[in-house]
Amino acid sequence: MIRGIAGVIAGVMLGTFVIVLLEMLGHLVYPFPPGLDPKDHQALAAFMKSAPITAWLFVLFAYAAGSFVAGATGTWIGRNAWVGWLNGGILMVLGLIGLKMMPHPVWFWVVSLALYLPCAWLGARLLRPKA
Repeated sequence: MIRGIAGVIAGVMLGTFVIVLLEMLGHLVYPFPPGLDPKDHQALAAFMKSAPITAWLFVLFAYAAGSFVAGATGTWIGRNAWVGWLNGGILMVLGLIGLKMMPHPVWFWVVSLALYLPCAWLGARLLRPKA
């Protein structure tokens, strides 16, 4: 049980780290316009409406990679694939919170929420204990 809890904590932390790191890389590739204050929700929402599709795909890649890493890490530490699935579910809930904080296109909602569990499953599947 302790391994499972450690797997959840480590998996979610590492998965979140991967997402943040890749999103930071995305901001280097697709920087904010000069003078945009990311803390200004209205200005950020206006920028998000004009962001290119490739910027949105970069974010989706970050979510998929983070969920994969969370699933793999949780399964490796927890020695059980359910830990990887749980990590994917936790990241999906965190992603839903992020979606509700700022306006996103409907297609982004659908695709992003559909990525978390399958990517965590794939990571868990690759590192699941062999019986």
